Amino acid sequence: MNQAGIEKINIYASPLYLSQEELAKARGWDSPLFTGEYRLQNRSLIPTFEDTLTMAVNAASAILTPEDKQQIGLLIFATESSADFSAPASAMAHWALGLSPHVRNFEIKFACYAGVAATDIAMDWLEAGNRLDQKALVLIADLSRKHFRQPEEMVAGCSAAAILLSWHPEVMAWERLHTGIYSRQEYDFFRPTARLELVDSSLSLFAYLEALEGAYRQYAEKVGSGIDPESHFDYLIYHMPFAGMAYQAHRTLLSLAQKRGQKEILASFQRKVLPSLHFASQMGGSYGASNAIGLCGLIHQERDRLQSGNRIGFYSYGSGSIGQFYSGILLPGAVEVIAALDLERHFSSRRRVTVEEYEEIENERDHSTESMDYLPSLDVPQGCFETMYQGRNRLILKRIAGYRREYEWC
Repeated sequence: MNQAGIEKINIYASPLYLSQEELAKARGWDSPLFTGEYRLQNRSLIPTFEDTLTMAVNAASAILTPEDKQQIGLLIFATESSADFSAPASAMAHWALGLSPHVRNFEIKFACYAGVAATDIAMDWLEAGNRLDQKALVLIADLSRKHFRQPEEMVAGCSAAAILLSWHPEVMAWERLHTGIYSRQEYDFFRPTARLELVDSSLSLFAYLEALEGAYRQYAEKVGSGIDPESHFDYLIYHMPFAGMAYQAHRTLLSLAQKRGQKEILASFQRKVLPSLHFASQMGGSYGASNAIGLCGLIHQERDRLQSGNRIGFYSYGSGSIGQFYSGILLPGAVEVIAALDLERHFSSRRRVTVEEYEEIENERDHSTESMDYLPSLDVPQGCFETMYQGRNRLILKRIAGYRREYEWC
């Protein structure tokens, strides 16, 4: 392979989940709306002894070999949920993963777009330097803030992904010359403080779809063949602030090429997009890891139908705002790489928490967000540490002392 791309990929859904139907009922909301139109089954949840760093490191540690760690020359951590306003999460991830001291590392932020931006930068680094013997690691992790009894509570969540890029890709090779960008300033979703997350739902929907149209039009111009997305792509993966948003995006995209009826759009969605929602629907808000989660879900669900050479279209969106439309070609090792992760077991082994446990965890996390000293409890929820962490080689937050975060492997 004379092109760089994804060698390995992994996602981290967390060991806990909350039923969205149960939450909707507890809040007195329309449960079928969220489980049907929004396509939300569960939301991921981490105990207070986890954070964005632990999620990202736990995603990466499961796939990195000692040889990989020696060959990594660049580490980029993409997040809008960093624990520090100066020190990058990448520095602590570099330590936790035991990487070589000769690794350039930094953290980047652009809402949910940061993960794709980091991947692009890492690809540039590999290709521009012709670094045939080196690899780049992209870590993506985010978690929502507390939104009790607010509409956005139903689309909250947490997620992480680790993407290893090299000149020996097994999963995906990018069509690097075919990328469309659309950017404009919007206050659709933002975090003015470490504990506050604000969203203008109507503006966010408009900005998302406007950026999709603008980015795709530039992508189509670069391809230069008057393409129709229905025939040009075998599959499509959209940014999913919640899984159901993918249908709105697909309907908009198909309508850019020609007028289509509802039945045709729905059939296309079920065939080309729905498989990518498999894991996303079980995680809630996926933030910057959205495209990675969609790719893993697609490969897992379509493993018996995928073919090497399948073209996959991707759309990434970040509030603030920016949209990027790009595409990649599936490689022969993709199904085997994803199968080795055994993601279905990762999801099925998660522990379900009650609404009361969820509220206790979120209240405690909100309280600890800006604490100078903090000792996370290993007993919330009760028995979680012993059954989901102890002896499983996962990184956890040990304590905060004088604002310094200390971690340990369990």
